[in-house]
Amino acid sequence: MRWISLIFLFLAGTTVVAAQAPNSVCVSEHDQLPESWRPSADIQKSLSSAAWSQSEAKDARNAVASAADEIIDFLNRNPQAVQNIWDDSVEALIQLTYASLDDPKRVAVIRDAARDNLTALISPYLDHDPDWAKCDEFEALLPLAILAHRLYPPGDTRTKAITRRTNVAYRSCGTLREATGIAYDRILADRDAGSENVEALFDLHLWALWLIEAQLYPDIALSARARTFGMRVWKYFETYLLPNANAFEDGARDKEFNAIADLATHIAHIATGVHRFPLYVHDSQELYRFHRENFYPVMQSGDMDVFASLVDTLRQYGCTPENDAQVRDGTRYLLKTFHDNNDTWMSDKNEDPDADPSDYDRIHRPWTAALGLRERRPERPRPGTYGGLVRRWLPEPR
Repeated sequence: MRWISLIFLFLAGTTVVAAQAPNSVCVSEHDQLPESWRPSADIQKSLSSAAWSQSEAKDARNAVASAADEIIDFLNRNPQAVQNIWDDSVEALIQLTYASLDDPKRVAVIRDAARDNLTALISPYLDHDPDWAKCDEFEALLPLAILAHRLYPPGDTRTKAITRRTNVAYRSCGTLREATGIAYDRILADRDAGSENVEALFDLHLWALWLIEAQLYPDIALSARARTFGMRVWKYFETYLLPNANAFEDGARDKEFNAIADLATHIAHIATGVHRFPLYVHDSQELYRFHRENFYPVMQSGDMDVFASLVDTLRQYGCTPENDAQVRDGTRYLLKTFHDNNDTWMSDKNEDPDADPSDYDRIHRPWTAALGLRERRPERPRPGTYGGLVRRWLPEPR
């Protein structure tokens, strides 16, 4: 019942927002922002009205480089962490290179590190029979097969071996339901899914990414149902209501809202291939609205990881510190966090000294921070790319 009440509260506040929508996707000044997008008076005091400078742009590039170096160094010093984090030890690096405007030599170093981590994950499988695999291995194998196609040269024997094993695992499952371990038909049929299902929705998002990407490689065996999975998940999220922070008792600090805000940033990954390809407002008006209206509340909440992801998504609409007030404020906030923490991302003076973060937790902050700060030029969604696949069922770009 609480979730239904939250939805009514959310709907009650959206009609005014629609009437205030700006003419441009990116809005350069605070006084040009619709009322519901603006920072509170308290936040406004901490924001600079100065134009974005070249020195700040250089500072941001250095902070991104530092994040990548910290992730690479941590995983090099802790090889077991690569196994613990699994494919995210590759994703945390390769995502920093997507549609990147970074120095090509720098991009090559990051991709080489990502490839080394992938090799560490795949190598143990090369000593086993590639024609034997259990169904419950499929979840671990599929991302490795996809990454192998992307990071190894064509015809590489490692790609062939891990793909062969992945296909055996998939066949042993019998059905997509068994392969994913998700009762996805039931979830997708529930148009009023509440916050109690958010974790399942994260799983849907991840499988959508994998099953869309896998279609680019004909040697990865997929059923017809698997090939439409990503589209079905996106269509579900198109009408999924994302309540604002002010609908929750603790605002942006509410745990339920925090999970929803994190989910919103991940929904954008489906349309963009984790921000390789462009995102348009008309892809999902609801998604754009949510990012804009909850930008400053999340900033004030202090959850830097989710906030960095909001900045990351807004950049994918073509917004930059030069042309958008929120992206400019968000980029400055992330840089301030970096400098306040002695120019490092991985350690945080505000962390609980008694906490024992996991390996994933250790890399997550530099990973999300770098994504929020990095400059990019989205790729064209040509046929035969991830973007080309999703544009078959997304609205015509305009």
